[in-house]
Amino acid sequence: MSNETKDINRRRFIHYAAAALALPVVGLGAIELTGLKKRLFAVSDVEEKRAATAWRISIVSANEPGEPLIVSGTIYSPDGRTPLEGINLWIYQTDATGHYSTEGTGNNRNTRLHGQMTTNGEGRYEFRTIKPVAYPGQRIPAHIHAYVSGPDYPEYWIDEYLFDDDPLVTEAVRLKHPGTGSFASILKLTRGSDGVLRGVRDIKIERCSRNCTGH
Repeated sequence: MSNETKDINRRRFIHYAAAALALPVVGLGAIELTGLKKRLFAVSDVEEKRAATAWRISIVSANEPGEPLIVSGTIYSPDGRTPLEGINLWIYQTDATGHYSTEGTGNNRNTRLHGQMTTNGEGRYEFRTIKPVAYPGQRIPAHIHAYVSGPDYPEYWIDEYLFDDDPLVTEAVRLKHPGTGSFASILKLTRGSDGVLRGVRDIKIERCSRNCTGH
């Protein structure tokens, strides 16, 4: 055997040995690389599906500056009585400085604080965030933008979440947000013993395709 052939065989051995050592070991055998990839992809798919269908989410980390806030409610069909499962609620907001991102106050759905939840079998949704702050130097009340969509329900914008104790929520603003009771978009917040602010807002779907029911 020539020295060149020995060198090639030695490099092949080192290459395959290194690859084998890089694989995790389960029990007495090593997992094949293809099998490992399939398992990783399967876990990723499950996690993505679960995230896309969660009815309760958090759009902030535990160390996000600002007053912790939890908003919950139920989304109903156009009759205002039948809870709807599988309705998407997309929200986005400013942070505790009144900005959507470090770049400025641009009104952008893909801001730093945003998220989507999908109602459960009882039509319920819930999100944890921080109480937003108004745009710096402006007279627009602090708010959370929201869009809804779902099967037979094309996406559309709904009134922002506002807050009853906001001094910028004037009588003129209230007249533009006529919802009452739990359907009011101006939330009355309460503070729990844990120091977290909480508010409730139910939503009645108002736009649907010709195939949907519940008018």
